[in-house]
Amino acid sequence: MTSRYTILGLMGKGGMASVYLGRMSGSAGFSRLVAIKRLHPEVAAERDFVAMLVDEARVVSQIRHVNVIDTLDLVVSEGAFSLVLEYIDGDALSVLAETRIPRTIALAIVHGMLKGLDAAHEARGIDGSPLGIVHRDVSPQNVLVGIDGIARVIDFGVAKAAGRLEATRPGEVRGKISYMAPEHLQGRPVTRQVDVYAAGVVLWELLTGERLFDAPDEATLTKAVLANKVRKPTTVDPTIPADLEAVVMKATSHDVGMRHLSARELLDDLAPFERASDEEVGAWVRAQTVARRAERQKMIEGASSPNIQSIDDVLKELEAPSAIRPAPALAAPSTPRRKHRPLPAIAVGIAIGLVGLVAFLISLTRPQIDRIPRVPSTAERSVVPSATAAPTTLIAPVTTIESDPQRAKTTAKPGATTKKTAPVGPAPSASADPASYR
Repeated sequence: MTSRYTILGLMGKGGMASVYLGRMSGSAGFSRLVAIKRLHPEVAAERDFVAMLVDEARVVSQIRHVNVIDTLDLVVSEGAFSLVLEYIDGDALSVLAETRIPRTIALAIVHGMLKGLDAAHEARGIDGSPLGIVHRDVSPQNVLVGIDGIARVIDFGVAKAAGRLEATRPGEVRGKISYMAPEHLQGRPVTRQVDVYAAGVVLWELLTGERLFDAPDEATLTKAVLANKVRKPTTVDPTIPADLEAVVMKATSHDVGMRHLSARELLDDLAPFERASDEEVGAWVRAQTVARRAERQKMIEGASSPNIQSIDDVLKELEAPSAIRPAPALAAPSTPRRKHRPLPAIAVGIAIGLVGLVAFLISLTRPQIDRIPRVPSTAERSVVPSATAAPTTLIAPVTTIESDPQRAKTTAKPGATTKKTAPVGPAPSASADPASYR
């Protein structure tokens, strides 16, 4: 998993995926327990199964109801696909049903399951259009009952819904045979009535404490479901009220026209019968799950992360960081602004030094250039100087200073007598010679 999620231990394993207890971590020490449904590696390599998991995340994320498990995230990590679900402290109905469930508790659980199915059936997309969700796999394995007394529908992996990425192929049937409506098993188009039928089978089994359809092999089981030989619940438990039995038989009717049209309609028929409160259901679940919950608690404690902090510890760390993170022996000055001053000061000093150096070079080079006498033109040479004018003497040779040394040349008048005369102005110093900088 990613760094945000930590797997603590295995809670269950199925044909497609394993379910793990995990921890989701966030900022400021935030964490919560989650359930992580992770596809088996061999299954994750199959496009159809990956599409089913993605579809499940998309479908369930659009159902917002207390009786439907909440999907928190879809994670792809190291080639593994995982669905992150809310963690419910409780157990699957299939596990709880290993003990005979009191009738009022059973009716309360079925009531919550039907409310979740009704929410799924009536769900709409962001644009307000019906999603047309049909669970298609309602069974005790896919109902989770928490110690809060609330039953939640889980696992929409094979649900039918509008806009699914992965569609059921013609002739392909998905779900558990024991809870399939005959028309579903025959491959006919499914409606929300197949979920009503499955809920009726679950109710039949909770009231009687037995399996409705049970056979040693799949072929025999399929024949029994198609024959739809549903026994009356009173043949197993005569204390079941006749009007309650009538509701069960209607829900499990082979004839679609005789069956309840929706989960809401079945809920209305069950309303007159006494059912336990959420508090009573929760107390009963706690009593049944003591040992299993203790095992999970050990799993949680054994995998506790030292990085998880309380919010108080986090606030203390923010207020006094030096108390938690001691400064090293050779620490920088304590004032942050003073710590960053040397770098700009050095940069400014270097810039000033460069400007000064350039100015100094210019100041040394410019006087030398100014002291080079100008060579008179031919017209000027033909003019006879006046008696009062100072005698003019040419300096030969004359050096022309070029930026390119190859172009520098020396010129002298042929046949002229060369005579050195000190130029006007102060004598150049030795350090002013441009040749000394080359």
